[in-house]
Amino acid sequence: MQGTSGTDGRLFNAENIFAGLLLFILVPLYIYCLPPVLPPYRDSGEMACAAWTLGVAHQPGYPLYIISGKLFSLIPLGNPAWRLNLFSAAAGIAGAFVFWRLAASAFSPAAAFFAAVLLGFNFTLRTVSSVPEMYALNFFLASLLLSSACSGDKQVGRLPVYLTAFLLGLAMTNRMDIVLATPALLVLLWPSVREGGIGGFLKAAGFFFLGFSLYFYLPIRSSSWPFFDWSHPADLNTFWAVITRKSYGSTLDLISKEYAPGQLFWPNVKFYAIHLWRNFSFGLVFAAAGIWAECRSSLRRLLGISALFVFSGPVFLYLANMPPNPHALAVVEPYYLLPDLAIAFWAAAGLFLAVSSFPRARPFFALAALFAAGLVFYGGARGSYRRWLFAAEDYASDVLRGAPPGSSVIAKKDVQIFSLWYMQAVKGLRPEVNTVAQGLSGSPWYRASRNRYSPLLTLTNLNSGEEAEWKAFTEVNSGGVYATMDAVLPHGVPTFPSGLLNWISGPRTAADPWLFYSFPRLDPDYRDFFDQDLGTSYAQALVASSALRSASGSLEAGDLRGLRLASVLDGDVPDAPLYEGFYYSSRSDWASAKKCFKASADVYERLLELSVEYCSLPPLKESLASSSAYAWLNYGVALEKTGDRQGAEGAYSFALRRNPRMADAHYNLAILYWNRDWTRVRSELAETVRLNPGHFQAARYLEQMKGR
Repeated sequence: MQGTSGTDGRLFNAENIFAGLLLFILVPLYIYCLPPVLPPYRDSGEMACAAWTLGVAHQPGYPLYIISGKLFSLIPLGNPAWRLNLFSAAAGIAGAFVFWRLAASAFSPAAAFFAAVLLGFNFTLRTVSSVPEMYALNFFLASLLLSSACSGDKQVGRLPVYLTAFLLGLAMTNRMDIVLATPALLVLLWPSVREGGIGGFLKAAGFFFLGFSLYFYLPIRSSSWPFFDWSHPADLNTFWAVITRKSYGSTLDLISKEYAPGQLFWPNVKFYAIHLWRNFSFGLVFAAAGIWAECRSSLRRLLGISALFVFSGPVFLYLANMPPNPHALAVVEPYYLLPDLAIAFWAAAGLFLAVSSFPRARPFFALAALFAAGLVFYGGARGSYRRWLFAAEDYASDVLRGAPPGSSVIAKKDVQIFSLWYMQAVKGLRPEVNTVAQGLSGSPWYRASRNRYSPLLTLTNLNSGEEAEWKAFTEVNSGGVYATMDAVLPHGVPTFPSGLLNWISGPRTAADPWLFYSFPRLDPDYRDFFDQDLGTSYAQALVASSALRSASGSLEAGDLRGLRLASVLDGDVPDAPLYEGFYYSSRSDWASAKKCFKASADVYERLLELSVEYCSLPPLKESLASSSAYAWLNYGVALEKTGDRQGAEGAYSFALRRNPRMADAHYNLAILYWNRDWTRVRSELAETVRLNPGHFQAARYLEQMKGR
């Protein structure tokens, strides 16, 4: 059959067949696995709100995503969040297809196909291609930039330079970190840049600023005070501060200043290496061969692609310097996609070299590439299937359901507060409830915006850590003040658990909100950090309710179900088995209490081990160690009550290793040695009083022993 498609004039040529096959695989796969509603992921709720209302997102504003997302959301399919999820899926697929075109022109359609399939199955790409965020669009733009820069090898003139400059400026209105690709673009286009001289450079700069000029959307839109108007960049000074992220962080978004420069470089490199293996598998062998092949065929292209890998990979990880904990790793993960482009390009080069060098082994290499793609797909299949991911919207609905009309709900973490924003602003759920972002409550622009749209709400700086600010807020907002479990409250602020919320002041809900909560819809098959963190909020709420009942002596057997459910929702909540142990100890069931206290201590020990692995800061380690000591202390009491004196001594001693200032551990050791070793009793009591001069019993016993 003859046609007009393809380089040889035939419709069914190799290029068209592999292009169609790539789309046939990726399009239904990406769409089928999309979350049906707003997913729990970083800033998804905020970006969905800003795109839907055509607002201004957090620095640097992301105007390209906001405008293009708004246009895409006008397609009358599904709910608003699903449309934006679909937009990301389209961007991710388009990025993989543009990459295939680039690799096909450099090598062959078949080699490019296998590399593009590996890239399409990439778990990180599939993740960002299923959430309303800027990352999938960034990947698409990076693929376009790489393709445009590489076209300089085949296209005479300066058009590739001007096109690349324009695309770079435009891409920076989506995400600033695309600047990490600049060294690669310069290397790839250097002959044309050098040939153009100063005049050509100035023209290229003009095209760059033409694309970059989309940032003028921010002051224009902000001047009309949209519902979402982060930092209100309506004037020149604020506008400049926003696009340079002066008041938000940095251009790269992730630079951690809590550690010495480069302190966490190698741990981050280790996790990126794990990412590479999981997302390329044996394709890394082809990538290694591709580097060698590029040395022989196109040294400048090798240097350009290497610059992309080095600056967006190792250099970025060095600058970001993020601790390798689950939260930080989830934040860093989307940034892996730029260096992944380089790896995929080299994989295509390596496969092309292998087939060209050993044509008779072509079936073997094809099977090897398919096997690698199959391993990558299998490894990420479970986590990529998100058709039942309702956690974010269910959580926000449950929070709003537990708040009385006209009350104020304070939340701090991104997913929690942004999900609440989405449910109110986009879906129209409980708009009469005032949701307050704790971290923004001290910002003048946030106060001005809330005063404009919620005139009955008076804000104070709830992020200052000052008790007086919270007291002032409760006094001027009489409709009821609540806080979600992630909010950070000063110690002097009294709270009362009420479902997923902590009641602080004003009216309280009369009905038991747990009767209506939908936490069973937390997807058990998809537990990334952000989804699990919502589960943690439910777990903390269940534990808080049980803790209150335990303190009042009214903890009943029926409450144990809530504590055990908390452990299912998050196995890293050590207070769940601890309070269950208190229940059994209050009934003198020391054998059961012993198991529960040991389970709590084991959770703390696991968390302490993880704190070392995650390079946590000293205050967090000290807090965990102190809490661990309390669990070990109670475990020692249970051991002593069941007749295991030796085990009890070991538990008390271990508690002191975890917290050398724990006076009660010394006191319990004194009681343990009573009538057995009076010298030891005296020393332990003396140490108890030294650490806690207010310990009445230890002081009394020590006074009685003076005559011995």
